[in-house]
Amino acid sequence: SRFAAGGGKLDVRPMVLEDFLLDLERAFRVLAMQRQVTFDVRLEVDLPHEVLWDQERINEVLGNLLSNAFKFTGRGGRVSLAVAREGDFVRMQVRDTGAGIPPDQIAHIFEKFFQADTETPTALRGTGLGLAIAKSIVTAHGGTIGVESRMGSGTTFTIRLPGRVVRGAAPAPAGAVAQT
Repeated sequence: SRFAAGGGKLDVRPMVLEDFLLDLERAFRVLAMQRQVTFDVRLEVDLPHEVLWDQERINEVLGNLLSNAFKFTGRGGRVSLAVAREGDFVRMQVRDTGAGIPPDQIAHIFEKFFQADTETPTALRGTGLGLAIAKSIVTAHGGTIGVESRMGSGTTFTIRLPGRVVRGAAPAPAGAVAQT
């Protein structure tokens, strides 16, 4: 709720990236089996061993994206998490073969309380805060989050986080160069 109100702070500490990602994979493996959805995690070989992130918050972001992917992907579909180095950044992509997001709604999905119109029953819908909070957390880390979607064939969320984050640093203004 602090991040939703704009007052969230990060607890940045060194974390072993591969261990974090494998724990996340184990956590979602059961959901994949229950939903009868194929789930795979692909880690590139040149990933940094250790990153300076708020592990709990990044877990919240990826957990939200993966939960949504499973929620909107039907039986027999596919959800994947692909992680690669991209210069000084780590790129994480959550892809699904689910319903997709209508093109006219893409620009609004990171807004508080916004929920895209999908074929998902109202009972499975959330509060509309998850993606807004995810964006706040990613931005607070000095990263970016974006989305691409095609109706009927799925959605891809892409997060780019710096391999290192300065403790307590506020997000730099647009065009500014961060010193680490």
